[in-house]
Amino acid sequence: MDGLKKDIVFVDACIFIREHYFKKDNRLNTLVQLHEAGLLDFISTDITINEVQKHFINDIKSIYSSLIRDNNELQKKGVELSLNIDPKLDICKYCNDIFSKFIRRTSTFVISYGELTNIEPIFAKYFKQEAPFSTGKKDEFPDAFALGLLEAYCKKYKLGKIIILSEDNDLKNYKSPYLEYKDYKQYITEKSAEKSTLDSITQILKDEENGYIEIIKEDISELLMDEAIYVHLIQSTDLNDIDIKYIDVNVKINDYSIVSQTADYYTLEVPVDISFEVEIEYMDYTYATYDKEDHIWYNEEIEHYKASNHKTIAMLLSYHKAKDEQQPYMVVEDYDVEDALDGME
Repeated sequence: MDGLKKDIVFVDACIFIREHYFKKDNRLNTLVQLHEAGLLDFISTDITINEVQKHFINDIKSIYSSLIRDNNELQKKGVELSLNIDPKLDICKYCNDIFSKFIRRTSTFVISYGELTNIEPIFAKYFKQEAPFSTGKKDEFPDAFALGLLEAYCKKYKLGKIIILSEDNDLKNYKSPYLEYKDYKQYITEKSAEKSTLDSITQILKDEENGYIEIIKEDISELLMDEAIYVHLIQSTDLNDIDIKYIDVNVKINDYSIVSQTADYYTLEVPVDISFEVEIEYMDYTYATYDKEDHIWYNEEIEHYKASNHKTIAMLLSYHKAKDEQQPYMVVEDYDVEDALDGME
């Protein structure tokens, strides 16, 4: 296998799905940049390639079909949008062409099915419910065969360890002298920057942590004072008072990860844990009666409802590198605090 340099990485199918496939400036694209910088090479299997293609095609078909339906509904209502929609588009070919370009650009070496000549160890793991069959699911067979192919090829051609990039615990718990599991976010972060840069990023995040907490708290507080978000919970639009009991914000600066990079800056993602509780006072008219002559309600009751939630949202920041005499600095690019309300009870 010619041309393999330094790290040899296998990207699990779940990463393609998690990173929205070939979206610009995602972590998958950052891996491509690391490859082009000579820091890693890609290796995969026929099984994995087929699995990614299947998911990619199905997802695009679903989105495209929905787009066509929505566009047809708009046209029925007299709304004409200049959408480039071709109902006859061969989505399979379109998706396969995109994926083929990715394979060519990354020079991904694909291991064929024939390299796995002994499948007995795979079935032994299945019957013993060992990783990747820890949960006993039969749908882990594609992963098991892919790992078997990687092991067989690595052993045969003495490649050294292949790094498995994933977020799947079954792959993490898979024991092999030829494969090394790494969380893909952590790997990309460490591989994308020198230790001095990572130390600088961590220090700035620590210095700015209280500022991030305050601006997020302010935004959430403003959201929570909006009466409209409680209507579906209390089935009433007649609110007397909204009392925010607490808002806790924890910026998990040690869990940041690098999403993408340019010559001038890194894009970071930092998880933020948000918890809150709000007490709402409202009028309950369930057993009330209305006097049409006097325009007065009788027997209405004052009720209280406590709404709360605990959610982790993503905060995107850009770390701007030192340039000339300018020191590195951090800018908050985006965070969707409305996500913190999702699932509120």
